[in-house]
Amino acid sequence: MGRIRELPSGERPRERLMAQGPEALGAAELLGILLRTGLPGKSAVELAAEILGSREGLGGLARITPQTLQKEFKGLGMAKACQVAAAIELGRRVGVAEVSGGLMDTPVKVENLMGPELRKKDREEVWVLLLNTKLRLLRRIQVSRGSVNETAVQPQEILREALGAEAVYALVVVHNHPSGDPAPSPADLEFTRKLRDGAKAVGVLLQDHVIIGVAREGRSGYYSFKEAGYL
Repeated sequence: MGRIRELPSGERPRERLMAQGPEALGAAELLGILLRTGLPGKSAVELAAEILGSREGLGGLARITPQTLQKEFKGLGMAKACQVAAAIELGRRVGVAEVSGGLMDTPVKVENLMGPELRKKDREEVWVLLLNTKLRLLRRIQVSRGSVNETAVQPQEILREALGAEAVYALVVVHNHPSGDPAPSPADLEFTRKLRDGAKAVGVLLQDHVIIGVAREGRSGYYSFKEAGYL
């Protein structure tokens, strides 16, 4: 591909965005607009495609830093690297703002709220979302931060948070797998069983337990115990 400005106007990312809206553009084109220019021998879109490929797609961009971009893509200046990192963080915050206080009645909505944040983490974290009778978010609380592949949290700790807050009808537990594979471990299954039984005993609904990973071809970016029939 040559320089973007050498393309017909109908094929240039900025012109297409103005004419058709951002949803009409691919991820590499959107990232290319942020980069504005490429590197010697590469257009901005080609450079963007390389960056995405190095992270195995959009999901992997969540953890990228300006330092990583500059190290892996020689010639990429600090300004461009910071622009990309800032745009990713801004997108994450917009996503959180859109769903905060909203319905948490599906795992997709839980993923939209927690996924962008948890995919950046290199350690397992456990969060609990406290919901009212309409399954709208009241609060979200981090209850544990562990190692690369595990975190130590007991069901009682999560139930204590639910019972200590007002107007809580249900809860959703969310944790991440830094490996990117959201498939539950035997420990995840046992933890969910104990939490389900404990919540039922104190009159709180365990709406779901969602594990956040990274989407790959043929694999979702999350695992829902409710969707899988465990809840």
